[in-house]
Amino acid sequence: MKINLLCSDRNIPKNLFQHHNQEAWAGIDRGALILIQNQIDPVFSVGDFDSVNNQERQLLATQLNIHPVKAEKDDTDLGLGVAQAVEEGYQDIHIYGATGGRLDHFMGVVQILLKSEYIHKGINFKIIDEQNEIILLTSGMYTISPHTHYQYVSFIPVSGEPVLSLAGFKYNLDKEKLVRGSTLTISNEVENPNAKIEIQNGLVLQIRSKDL
Repeated sequence: MKINLLCSDRNIPKNLFQHHNQEAWAGIDRGALILIQNQIDPVFSVGDFDSVNNQERQLLATQLNIHPVKAEKDDTDLGLGVAQAVEEGYQDIHIYGATGGRLDHFMGVVQILLKSEYIHKGINFKIIDEQNEIILLTSGMYTISPHTHYQYVSFIPVSGEPVLSLAGFKYNLDKEKLVRGSTLTISNEVENPNAKIEIQNGLVLQIRSKDL
């Protein structure tokens, strides 16, 4: 099952709600307010709701029966939302409105992708905004095609000692050991349909991007 998690309306793709209004959504803090403003009823809402004013909080309490968590907690609002989505059986989790603001919040999102519990459960995350799409690749074979929206693709090693092979790209690689600190695998391009990616021995962030 798939669910979309909305954190804010910051840097989200154009016409997002028009294209995905029939899908399951969850509201993370202010994201819950934005969903109901766009006539989408979230399947659940999570947060301390410190990013809404008193009038907006009352609206949320009336329409969604929210129960704000304490601001002093051991996880972020998004972390709590992801945990609930996984608990409810969602395997594909797309996250919107989590980029373009505070960098510590963005790094917190990346940490969620790297949580071993979710990797072992095979949870598929995707962080999406108007300019980027980020997923985590574990060891295995993958197929990728050119994208009309995201022209560039980069690979960032984040754990272990990944070995990367690429075929069907502008710059191909054959069992290249990725070293943290290197910029070798930044801003590649997919040239062939069904281009191939192979990851061995580690975790790699794949980032598809476009220029604005």
